[in-house]
Amino acid sequence: MAHFSISKSFDLEGLELRKAEANSAFTQSDYKTASKLYYNIIKDAVGIDTLDVDVEFLKNRVKKWSSQLTHPDFRRLLSTVTSNMAMCCNRMEKREDAKTLFETALVFDENNYKANYNLAHSHLISKDYNMSLYYIERCQKIVKSDLPSWKNKKQPHLDLMEQVRQTLKKNDVTRGGVNDPKQLAEEVCNENNVTLNLQKLRLIPTKKMIQSEALPELVELCQNKVRDKIVDDVLVSVWSCLYHMLYKCEEEYKEELHAQFMNSFKSRECSLYDYAKSLLNINKESEQAEVVSVLNNVAKCCPLVKGVDGLKALLLLMEPEMLDVDLVLSSILVYFSKTAAVAPVKQKDASFNLALSKVLQKLISMCDEECLGLREQLEACLMSIFRMEFEGYEVTQDSFSNMVNSALEPYVNTELDGVSGKPLLSFENNWYVAAKCMFLANKTIFKAHVVVTGAVQHLCRVHFTDYSERTRRLSFETLLNCVDFVEFRQEMLDFVHDNQCFLELLNSPEVVRFSNELVNSAKVNATMTGPEGEEVSKHSGKHEFLRWMVESRVLMFAKVSLHSAEVKDEVLNHFDLCTLLPKMVLNTINSGLEEDMVLQALSFATLHEEFKRADLSFIPELVTKYKKTDCSTLLVVQSITNLLRGSKDRNSFIEDLELAKYDSEQLKQLKTLQERLPAQAKLTTNGNYFEGNDESANMARSVVFSVGDNAVPTYLAKVHKSAASEHTKMLLVEALHYLALNVNHRRQLNALGVLRILINVANSSKYRQSDNRLAATYRSMSCYKLVVQSVAHLCIATSPTNLTFNDAQDAVKPLLNLLEDENELFQYESALALTNLLSINDDVRRRVFALGGWDRFSSLLFSDNEMLKTAALEGWCNLCAGDDVVHGHFYGKIRAQVEATPEGNVFEVSVHDINIMLMFIAHNLRQNTVSAASGAFALLVRDSRIAQYMPFVSRFENVLKTLDGTDDASIIHRLLTALSCVVNSKLRDANEVNEAHFNSVVENIRAAVRHTAGPL
Repeated sequence: MAHFSISKSFDLEGLELRKAEANSAFTQSDYKTASKLYYNIIKDAVGIDTLDVDVEFLKNRVKKWSSQLTHPDFRRLLSTVTSNMAMCCNRMEKREDAKTLFETALVFDENNYKANYNLAHSHLISKDYNMSLYYIERCQKIVKSDLPSWKNKKQPHLDLMEQVRQTLKKNDVTRGGVNDPKQLAEEVCNENNVTLNLQKLRLIPTKKMIQSEALPELVELCQNKVRDKIVDDVLVSVWSCLYHMLYKCEEEYKEELHAQFMNSFKSRECSLYDYAKSLLNINKESEQAEVVSVLNNVAKCCPLVKGVDGLKALLLLMEPEMLDVDLVLSSILVYFSKTAAVAPVKQKDASFNLALSKVLQKLISMCDEECLGLREQLEACLMSIFRMEFEGYEVTQDSFSNMVNSALEPYVNTELDGVSGKPLLSFENNWYVAAKCMFLANKTIFKAHVVVTGAVQHLCRVHFTDYSERTRRLSFETLLNCVDFVEFRQEMLDFVHDNQCFLELLNSPEVVRFSNELVNSAKVNATMTGPEGEEVSKHSGKHEFLRWMVESRVLMFAKVSLHSAEVKDEVLNHFDLCTLLPKMVLNTINSGLEEDMVLQALSFATLHEEFKRADLSFIPELVTKYKKTDCSTLLVVQSITNLLRGSKDRNSFIEDLELAKYDSEQLKQLKTLQERLPAQAKLTTNGNYFEGNDESANMARSVVFSVGDNAVPTYLAKVHKSAASEHTKMLLVEALHYLALNVNHRRQLNALGVLRILINVANSSKYRQSDNRLAATYRSMSCYKLVVQSVAHLCIATSPTNLTFNDAQDAVKPLLNLLEDENELFQYESALALTNLLSINDDVRRRVFALGGWDRFSSLLFSDNEMLKTAALEGWCNLCAGDDVVHGHFYGKIRAQVEATPEGNVFEVSVHDINIMLMFIAHNLRQNTVSAASGAFALLVRDSRIAQYMPFVSRFENVLKTLDGTDDASIIHRLLTALSCVVNSKLRDANEVNEAHFNSVVENIRAAVRHTAGPL
């Protein structure tokens, strides 16, 4: 068959149907039939008459006639069919036939991923690593040639690459002999088995790589090739290897390897910047795909090695259109992203400042209205620069501010007012994008730039005049950022246009109409009216803009209301946030609209006391229906926490390491000093609002807890498990703390699992000394103490029988920490909680005792607070209730004193804590105190080892005196129990003197008991 015409002889649709039939057989695991059907398609295509399958003959036939197959779709179809037939052979264990067929498939279409992958796998099994890597590399090229379509697909060749590496490691091919890194680099330079040797180099440990100086040899190869204008697959592979070594190097040696890489360029008088420039010049002469691949790897290396040279090279690579803009921007983002290590000494370098300035200018220039596709990446790059500390280089705040101002200057337009002659500023899209990034990343730079340009008044004018909807929107979004600064808020409030102040301008006819609809209608956003009263279609762009304008202005009202009490009253006069905002929130949620702005407004408005007194019945519907995103959850939780927080609680959950340097007394002194300063010298507070007194806060807590059948506490407990943000979690904990302050809420909170949530927070790594060197500092802050206080509240409110063993065990440590606090309320509540836990079982008692619980209770006995003393004695009492939890400890102390008594003398027993216990058994003390002390003593002397020595304790007579002086039945019962234990004990290993003393005291006990309660 000398020649045939594909387009005339074959019907592609018919062949697709035949392929589908074969695929069906394959799916049903009928590989023999499927293979035959696939073969029939191929033989008809290449003109084979015989029915016998000879894969070698088929391969040769295809090679011979492949040039005649000119139709690309036909070639791809035949390649797919051939590789499918190869898969059948694989399933039938015909490995060699399968390999031949995969090779045949590549004759039809070398970009057949399946064939390349399977050949790579086949060569790996046969330990032909070089060929395996060859086909893996071809797979990678196929992916790179069509990245968008492969973005969300699995790329199994990467797993295969890892298998090759692991196999090489397992076979120990990287040690000694010809596998020395220096010799491997020389082999690469001589272009011998390049792919395999580069893979071996990737496996060399970083330290060994540095010592061998193989990397400089590879750099020299790269430079020589570019100098000779040779850009081939070898250069591409070497640069890919260089990037891998720089990226994957061990952290300990990273800095040294990166320095060796950069020095290799400098030592040959060809910097990385010059190298990139040479590559671009080569590409200008004749465009080559290999040049782009090399430049992409250079771009990826720049942020790893950093330095001025790396930044200048990235700046150069931002220009050419042939390069992947996404990749270059990603490299810039990595370059300016913070790393763990920061250079201890920063060097000044004018060339770095110049390169930085140019990069900033270039990025901002790309932020025009047509940059929508790159918007997120450009913003990420700008934010990384704005928040960067420029490690390694000293860039002062002033010089950086000047760079920013210079970069933004071309995007600030100036014209003169026809009436006043004053300059009027307007801003281009680039300026708005950069301003937004500055605000998010570095508020200091943002504020400085806005002050220098005097932008606030001009932004107000732009928004309230006849600019395009897009410009008005951008200007107001920037104003919403400016309003966070007290100075800019005042400047806005001072703005006047057409004889209307800022708040009057905000309360435009659109807002007024919307407010009226909120009051009168349940469905507000079905229609909206424009400035002239015309009805605007719900699905039109105009409707979307009007809705945005109303929501953004309500958010502005909420933010401005925090400026001062006077401004808040003015805002509420224009737009009643407390009444209208809840309706607006529900309307937005129920209509399925974007929630972000109304939830933001709610998070600010709920800071005011007035909101606590508003109708809060909207909250259950809010927490069940809003779209559960991280951002919206944070705003909802923030709003709930604001409602529960009182004015005195404002800073209770703020963990500020700076303030932690001062104790409570010093903080009070600083506050008093601040209040005495003249007005001009006082610190400016960013916001002046009042959350409400205790009465308002407690009322809001009761309402929020009960509204909607306890929907809010249920929501808070549920969301804490799924919340991703640590900030959200701490707000949830704060809200739960406020709810737990009410005694009536505690059992319900426990039923929701709140105790476990709080215990987990109190035991988190932040507060553990073994995990955090600042743990003690964090534990000293009010946040930790309040969390543990809530743990105490819930432990007190719960019966010991209803507390789980794990909760009890885990609550002990934080409660003991709180027991040491200076605040007597914290001490008292933690003591009561621990006493309750001690009623559970001996395991809990042993844990408390092992962690120093007895001594911490003991320290409270010296307080002037009688209730605190009683709580401590009750803690002792419950510790003594255990079986040999404390008894062995005390017996050991007593026994040591007994053995130290000189021969022939009466024992002298004086154990400090027993003396303290007996000291509180006095009839002239509070009844509760005596009851707790006598109970602890009675439980302690249950142990006959201890009881036998009580007659030798000097304060033991207190028991007899109190028995005689009290008429409280419970105290008498406890004392009689203790005395019974002493009388029934037997003094062991004692001489006659001590026997006589013991018997004498026992007689006194009998006499006292007969006097009080008849014969013992």
